[in-house]
Amino acid sequence: MRECDNPVPKNGGKYCEGKRVRYKSCNIEDCPDNNGKTFREEQCEAHNEFSKASFGSGPAMEWTPKYAGVSPKDRCKLICQAKSIGYFFVLQPKVVDGTPCSPDSTSVCVQGQCVKAGCDRIIDSKKKFDKCGICGGNGSTCKKVSGSVTSVKPGYHDIVTIPAGATNIEVKHRNQRGSRNTGSFLAIKAADGTYILNGNYTLSTLEQDITYKGTILRYSGSSATLERIRSFSPLKEPLTFQVLTVGNALRPKIKYTYFVKKKKESFNAIPTFSEWVIEEWGECSKSCGLGLQRRLVECRDLNGQPASECAKEVKPASSRPCADLPCPHWQLGDWSPCSKTCGKGYKKRTLQCLSHDGGVLAHESCDPLKKPKHYIDFCTMAECS
Repeated sequence: MRECDNPVPKNGGKYCEGKRVRYKSCNIEDCPDNNGKTFREEQCEAHNEFSKASFGSGPAMEWTPKYAGVSPKDRCKLICQAKSIGYFFVLQPKVVDGTPCSPDSTSVCVQGQCVKAGCDRIIDSKKKFDKCGICGGNGSTCKKVSGSVTSVKPGYHDIVTIPAGATNIEVKHRNQRGSRNTGSFLAIKAADGTYILNGNYTLSTLEQDITYKGTILRYSGSSATLERIRSFSPLKEPLTFQVLTVGNALRPKIKYTYFVKKKKESFNAIPTFSEWVIEEWGECSKSCGLGLQRRLVECRDLNGQPASECAKEVKPASSRPCADLPCPHWQLGDWSPCSKTCGKGYKKRTLQCLSHDGGVLAHESCDPLKKPKHYIDFCTMAECS
């Protein structure tokens, strides 16, 4: 707090300029680990007994921070959500000073207001986290990992397991037509096998922030046109991202990216400033009968320019087999009886196009060049009397 008293303005003198109250950071060291819980989580959990007074008898309500859908002007209020019923309340008009304004911000709350601060926790500092999660870093200590998935079978299937320490995670899912609810959805499974998102065929349709082991995962909700999961701080434990497909779903289009630390080189190693960059898999050369998919794999430097220093022994494959199911085939049935009991008539037999599992398909699904010609023929019986 500053006073305008050195000297006090008199006789029409100009009043002091600037802010009367200034804030300064203190105790900026990391707090002791509290089972991976954030400071805001601790403040919400302190109100777990609140439910007994407000909701009557029964077990105490469990409160967790609510971030999704909160207006920027309300970020420094203690807004908590009840785990069991989903309702949320403003449990305190202000969070404790020094609480981060949001999971993906380094700014902090002071007296109920969001004040800009750097990643070094110092108010008015300009320092930022780089893509590797290093405060004030230049992005040179990590590498980008990316991939995509465009074909899945019904049920839960792994997309990628992202290791502990990974930063700037983004997993995006858009179906081929860009519409909603096409039968494919993102899910997340923890290292112990439990689901923290969309497990047991139960979907979370609304936008939400998932708190897990001190890491915040921001989820768009399964009903969004572009379903997306993002996280900026380092993962404390590995997580497996999956796709859940139900019914006759359209083919999904899933992309993921994250950053991991580069492996340390030995003393005599030649520094590597290039990496293999891969594009998405192209269309299969055949729809059945074993085809081939190709993708572009290029060695590029940190500026994205073509390079030649990438290690060839770890070069990703540029082609892979696909469409390994047998093609539909023609099948002729038995001849029918002759159309006449005497003289010259005709006979016929059924012609079907069958899938590899015996299902009947439209004739257009089979190769017209292999279509049998003799499924109608003449037949001659005894001379008519």
